[in-house]
Amino acid sequence: MKKLLVLFTLLLAFSAVGQIDRSKQPVPGPAPTIQVKEPQQYTLKNGLTVMLVENKKLPQVSASLTLDNPPILEGIKAGLSDLTGSLLGKGSKKIAKDDFYDEVDFMGANINISSSGAFAQSLTRYFERTFQMMAEAAINPNFTEEEFTKERDLIIDALKSSEKDVTTAARRVERLLAYGGNHPYGEYTIPGTINNIKLADIQRFYDFRFRPNNAYLVIVGDIDMESVRPLVKKYFGKWKPNPVASSPIPEVNNAYSTQIDFVNMPNAVQSEVVIQSTLNLAKKDPAYFAVLMANSILGGGGEARLFLNLREDKGYTYGAYSSIGNNKRTAARFRASASVRNEVTDSAVVELLNEVKRIRTDLVTDNELKKAKAKYVGSFVRSLERPSTIAQFALDIATEDLDQDFYKTYLDKINAVTAEDVRKVAQQYFNVDQARVVVTGKGVDILDNLEKVDFNGKRLPVNYYDKYGMSIERPRKIAVADGVTAASILANHIDKTGVYTLSDLKEIKLIYKGTFMQMDIKVEETYSTNNQKQVISVGGNAMMTSVVGDQGAFMKQGPNKMDLPKLIYDDLKKSLGVVPEIGLLASGEAVLEGIENVNDTEVYVVKVPGVGVSYTNYYSKETGLKIKESTMVNFNGQMQTNNTDYPNYKEISGLVLPSEKSFNLGGQEISLTLKEAVVNPN
Repeated sequence: MKKLLVLFTLLLAFSAVGQIDRSKQPVPGPAPTIQVKEPQQYTLKNGLTVMLVENKKLPQVSASLTLDNPPILEGIKAGLSDLTGSLLGKGSKKIAKDDFYDEVDFMGANINISSSGAFAQSLTRYFERTFQMMAEAAINPNFTEEEFTKERDLIIDALKSSEKDVTTAARRVERLLAYGGNHPYGEYTIPGTINNIKLADIQRFYDFRFRPNNAYLVIVGDIDMESVRPLVKKYFGKWKPNPVASSPIPEVNNAYSTQIDFVNMPNAVQSEVVIQSTLNLAKKDPAYFAVLMANSILGGGGEARLFLNLREDKGYTYGAYSSIGNNKRTAARFRASASVRNEVTDSAVVELLNEVKRIRTDLVTDNELKKAKAKYVGSFVRSLERPSTIAQFALDIATEDLDQDFYKTYLDKINAVTAEDVRKVAQQYFNVDQARVVVTGKGVDILDNLEKVDFNGKRLPVNYYDKYGMSIERPRKIAVADGVTAASILANHIDKTGVYTLSDLKEIKLIYKGTFMQMDIKVEETYSTNNQKQVISVGGNAMMTSVVGDQGAFMKQGPNKMDLPKLIYDDLKKSLGVVPEIGLLASGEAVLEGIENVNDTEVYVVKVPGVGVSYTNYYSKETGLKIKESTMVNFNGQMQTNNTDYPNYKEISGLVLPSEKSFNLGGQEISLTLKEAVVNPN
């Protein structure tokens, strides 16, 4: 499985080779004169606002329903809105789910409904029926116990599968620390809160949140107002208005002074670093356009300061960015972030803080400001090519309390921003002096250095949290008993597998099966003293073959063969053996890092360093067997880390082998089960 993840990484890396060099910024021309067309609009008696943007270029029409509802605290039933949304769009009281899906597919249409609105799109000739089905599914949903149970279980399974995900934990705790647990944006969903929800709660939530008096219906495409009015009246005219449920939104406060909030994730192989503070900014505020420019210069993309510093100059990360939100009802967030290697976590924190401080104190250059303006002008002009943009502008004006000429004068306001304006808004909104530096990572690896970070001449205090934002004691390493070494741990694992009890053992063939993106996946692995081969099949078709032998290493995808770079091969061959530990032990490079707690199990951490591929394996202190492995692949200076868990073992043909493997690929947790093991297949 280690090879599977390494090779997926290499495949992605190779596919990126040969892209166009975009390092040179085009010379911007003069800002064009903008003529923003206004949509036709009216309001039904029930309060539903209707907007129409005609566009006859293509024979298709779309309808988008937006509920402009305030955020609401869900408390012990957190996840209620998500579960409600997952039940919407599955037919209506008039049409069963399967019939609904079949008819939508027949028309080639698209209908999606969530707890905050609905969307439908189809060819013009099918639009009335598509529009009718969207309206019926949105206004008259068919909430059944069967679908409720199914969707509830799916959400719970997804939550459980993401429990070990470092990024998920980081974002959860960041929001909690920024807003607090009694704020709609600070609370989070866990299996327990989902289990608190009943079908009656779904119906009640829907009844008090899905109402026309706070809704906007935007129609775009090949249709005119003469056709729109009767359609909307027919299918939305009887929709009853009702007061929209809300809850008090508490005030949000920043930290008293800059501090580090550390979130311990023992399985993390890199650190998620975020500098965040809250702010009050609405789109209608005069400072809005200068804030856009300030954020673009600081961390808006590959040409921005954070990216150029942390990636291009220091090589700490794939990318570093900043963002700043706006919200008319409550506080928004400013964030500067990067995912970095463990060993540079403290340095990355210092660089992020210093870059935010610099844009607050020093004037940006004329060239930086010119590039930022050109980027926004180009993006704005391109967006006008889409008819949906005109509708979105009108929706923004209605829901954000904007002036009618807000978008007509958009570029003028962008071009009017000065370097002094950027510094002024950075001082007001990029609040680095009361920021929370939220670092999510492996405490035993990074805390010693992280706790020495100084900023503005002051040592930053550090608070410690678990993955759900609960305060914990400082994570510490567990002492290793005398006589325990990396070599003894590897030798013990080899002994536990039973490979030395089979005198004629030359080769092992293992077949694992599972699912990936709703398709069957099969992995055939063959291990011998001087050769490892892996064949990955998806949906019954061989997708990739990889071979690591004593003469070299390559991978094949279809007829295409690709030799792996020598620096990667040199490290991959360290794991050659009937079990990888035989090769790792023979290399003589293994180092015992200490004892940690992984998945509630005390484990020995053994690392084998490398230039192309480095290995970190975790062996149960109790059983001696490997329960997790982590590989870091270096391809053209870019580092990619992959993790595989081994939760269970079983004995087959006298060997103790991993009966299950799990890993994350593209954000999806994949589990493979051992289906067959053959000793000396040839």
